[in-house]
Amino acid sequence: MKLCVVAPNGNIYSETFIHSHMHHLNVDTVNLVGEGSFFPQRVLNGKILHQPNIFQKASRRILEVSASNSQLIDKPKEQALCNYLKQQKVDVVLAEYGPTGVAVSSACENARIPLVVHFHGYDAFQYSTVEKHKKGYARLFDRAALLIAASQSMANQLCTIGASHDRIAVNHYGVNVSKFKGGDPSIAPPHFVAVGRFVEKKAPQLTVLAFQKVLEHVPSARLTMIGDGPLLEACRQIIFALNLEEQISLLGSRSPDEIVEHFKEARAFVQHSLRTSSGDSESLGVVFLEAGAMSLPSVGTKHDGIPEVIVEGETGLLVEEGNIQTYANHMITLAKDPQLAKTLGEAARQRIERDFSEEKSLSNLHKILSSVVENR
Repeated sequence: MKLCVVAPNGNIYSETFIHSHMHHLNVDTVNLVGEGSFFPQRVLNGKILHQPNIFQKASRRILEVSASNSQLIDKPKEQALCNYLKQQKVDVVLAEYGPTGVAVSSACENARIPLVVHFHGYDAFQYSTVEKHKKGYARLFDRAALLIAASQSMANQLCTIGASHDRIAVNHYGVNVSKFKGGDPSIAPPHFVAVGRFVEKKAPQLTVLAFQKVLEHVPSARLTMIGDGPLLEACRQIIFALNLEEQISLLGSRSPDEIVEHFKEARAFVQHSLRTSSGDSESLGVVFLEAGAMSLPSVGTKHDGIPEVIVEGETGLLVEEGNIQTYANHMITLAKDPQLAKTLGEAARQRIERDFSEEKSLSNLHKILSSVVENR
């Protein structure tokens, strides 16, 4: 099977699930990265091979033609991609994110190559994105061989916006469990860690406000927040205003290895995900998988795909979106009961190993793509 993975421009390598699709499926793979001008890579058995610049040359010709007439942009690009896919003898295309699927659907149809579109979050939930691509999604839902959702919650959302349930496969993300070792909440102090972008759907400001309530009952508790984003400065100001600079640390972005070290020192992982006014939502929350693999319990919300990872009262504790009092109460419970944290964390580790390993996720994806090729 020859696979072509197409991903949008941006820092896609920070999205570990897409990186895994590109480099760890153990099939002959060519990757096209970027919007408009793609940069090809070929991967065989996990190794990046030299890729001829056929498509890059085609992209330059397209730009030269399009410079004088913007109306000529789309068709030449589609034809260049169509030709490239046929020249590479691609059997199936995997488009990461719905809008990417829209962008390549005509080329795939013209090349008579089946298209599988993997939705990841905002592309299914965010109102403006769904509205912007309303017509494109309607065509995509009709043309694509299959849609992949990262959670059952997302699959339900795709049906809500017009997809047919029998054209959707659910494949949860997975993590490399072997990279997460050494966590033991029972010997860790009552320290909590939050890891993620400082954006609205992760609501870091609510974690700060809830933690203020935790300190009223457990003064020795501490919170470490790792990540960057547009809400970082607002959280910094709230922490300053509440005089919590000694109790809450904002570390900014950190490497995966550094994050693992902070997990080792934590009693639990915390994140207050919620649906924003724009409709943006988490799909599943890979960081919940990572924390669970580290034998940490999570305190999270009953938000979209998160309850598919966290089993309430068994591997972590959940609250309704926006309920910071119960959110704080759950942290207080774990701060005062290290043995409970250990019990939940051990169950979380077992669940991630069984149901959310990278190996299982990639194996399922391989089966899905192989089935599409066989039934083309």
